[in-house]
Amino acid sequence: MTTTSRIGQVRQLTEWLQATDISLLELRGPGESIRLCRQASGEVREAAPAHSPATAPAPQAAATTLVRAGSVGIVLHSHPLRTEPLVQPGQQVAAGQALALLRIGPVLLPVAAPRAGVVSRIFSSHESAVGFGAPLVELA
Repeated sequence: MTTTSRIGQVRQLTEWLQATDISLLELRGPGESIRLCRQASGEVREAAPAHSPATAPAPQAAATTLVRAGSVGIVLHSHPLRTEPLVQPGQQVAAGQALALLRIGPVLLPVAAPRAGVVSRIFSSHESAVGFGAPLVELA
């Protein structure tokens, strides 16, 4: 692929990202990766490498755990074939229990609780687009 066509692809991704509320987009391929993030001003720029300390999530208080999206996708709070939500605020959950689902195309990825706790807050609405690292659920 030529440099000119890659620049065109990055420009297209930038335009698409600006039309959403997604704050970070990371794409990885064999030997290559690109990371775009939205500035407070709304400007999109290429971000620091994925494992840079500047992009590490902020530490949470010891009493709470913030569960974040592990991928870009559409967050679902209930399974598409069911009406009841996976979890609700105030609900006790076990480690490994599904808190939400991320829909990426036809694939549903569970977002599991990293530890047992009580759901204290749900950040996103059902079927909203979320970016990598977006907060989804807070456990107390």
